[in-house]
Amino acid sequence: MTTERTTNPTIAGVLPPILPLALIVGVSPFATDMYIPALPAIARDLGTAPGAVQLSLTAFLVAFAVGQLLAGPVSDGIGRRPLMLVGTAVFALASVGCALAPDVVTLVVARVFQGLAGAAGAVAGRAMVSDVITGPRMAKVFGTLAAINAIGPVVAPLAGGAVLTIGTWRLMFVVLAVLGAVFFVAVVLRFHETLPRERRGGVGFGANWGRIRQLMAIPRFRAYVLTGVLSTIGFFAYIATSSFVFQTQFDFSEGMYTIVFATNASMMIVTTLVFRRVVGRFSEDALLSLGLAVGMLGAVGVLSSALLGLGPVPVWCSLAVVTAAWGFVLPAAMTRTQHVGAAHPGTAAALQGGLTFGLGGLGTPLAGALGGTATAMGSVMAVLMAAAVVVQLVATRRSRTSSGSSTR
Repeated sequence: MTTERTTNPTIAGVLPPILPLALIVGVSPFATDMYIPALPAIARDLGTAPGAVQLSLTAFLVAFAVGQLLAGPVSDGIGRRPLMLVGTAVFALASVGCALAPDVVTLVVARVFQGLAGAAGAVAGRAMVSDVITGPRMAKVFGTLAAINAIGPVVAPLAGGAVLTIGTWRLMFVVLAVLGAVFFVAVVLRFHETLPRERRGGVGFGANWGRIRQLMAIPRFRAYVLTGVLSTIGFFAYIATSSFVFQTQFDFSEGMYTIVFATNASMMIVTTLVFRRVVGRFSEDALLSLGLAVGMLGAVGVLSSALLGLGPVPVWCSLAVVTAAWGFVLPAAMTRTQHVGAAHPGTAAALQGGLTFGLGGLGTPLAGALGGTATAMGSVMAVLMAAAVVVQLVATRRSRTSSGSSTR
């Protein structure tokens, strides 16, 4: 069973300007990575435990996931632009709430609204790409989005570190509020609706659930989603735990940790650019499998370095391998999921992004519950990345077997 469009690639509308589209789709790194260097400082300022502050990260990620699951099917019913308008506006307001939070509970609640709002714009933006283009060009566009988004994990922690030199962590959320306002203005002035009225479905619960069931009935679609979930749990274990590993276990300063995080993220910029160049020469499935395999090797390197007590540098280098691999995993997974579920692009983007980031957010408390050490971080990363490799290889083999049987 498949929902892929069988028509030739056509232009259904005009793709919004790529830079603001990429920033809206990739808002998550700005909302998470910017304040990661300040997590210990937030805990001290609000008089709470590090685990409670980490919950604000988990709250955003879970809300970001749930928001996509809610917004994606709705966007297939009413269009993309309304959700982008509401999402960017609420994101700005929620960021103000985070900046003014007097305690950790208020911070967590504001982060929930911030995540829900960011999700609406992100899922609608990915669906816009599928509305307008198909085929190999879609993979290149997603590669371009991933390359621009990869700058976020580099710029965000550097910006966060710079803010900490002139102000407190609250100023970081003021910056996010300004970004949200800029995004809203960009949508108002430059974004047009990409989903034609004749392709819109119902907006009730039954219609939305029907679209979800149709996509989840496709075995290959389920495999792509599961692969994304497993690999993202491992990746988020690094995102949430690395600041405590390097600052507490290895005695790095906030500024030094910012450099660690930024240099690792820069590896993703390079590999996403490579992905965009090679995606026409190699299949997206092959590039996805390669990225997952390399990421698994990097995660094993993190775990081995921690167990052998080799110090921070080998852990740092192994994490750089993981982030480099993610430059292949992210655009390839997006492209394949949107291709298989092309009949309902918003719902496909919602399931891929929502389940991936929602269940992937389990990596945040999981690594912390295991001790928040380099060993715990490496263990979660290695096990989950290995499982993702197994799912991808098994699904690819079954797909080839099914294709071979259908041609006989």
